[in-house]
Amino acid sequence: MPIVIDHETMNADKLPGVWVPIQWELSEPERLRELEQQATASLLWSVDVPEAILRLLLSETQIERADEPPPGYDPEQQGEWDPGLLTFTFRRPITLESVDRSPERLVAIYRFGELGYWEVAIEAQRVTIERI
Repeated sequence: MPIVIDHETMNADKLPGVWVPIQWELSEPERLRELEQQATASLLWSVDVPEAILRLLLSETQIERADEPPPGYDPEQQGEWDPGLLTFTFRRPITLESVDRSPERLVAIYRFGELGYWEVAIEAQRVTIERI
């Protein structure tokens, strides 16, 4: 049954999210795979909802290790970069080009490298995602 999506909040359902750490010993390949899966999940959690939806629909969730701060990193806002920390970033960056928010609608336009520009429009009765 369809529901009305409030473009201001985007709750998926009433159940809380659950994360359980691994409860047993892992081999080195299993440990690395688990680390990458958890880093991917954390990155998807940290980006805005329209970008996460777009990345999941386009299967663009591959990550890579970040040894240097990404372009546009602001130490005043985000804290000093610590090269000793294990840090990941998405392999293919997305740039938020514009956001238009009104009481009826949220429209976000993203530049996604060679995949072009994508528009995510969220309204009370409809969500539209299209290449523009």
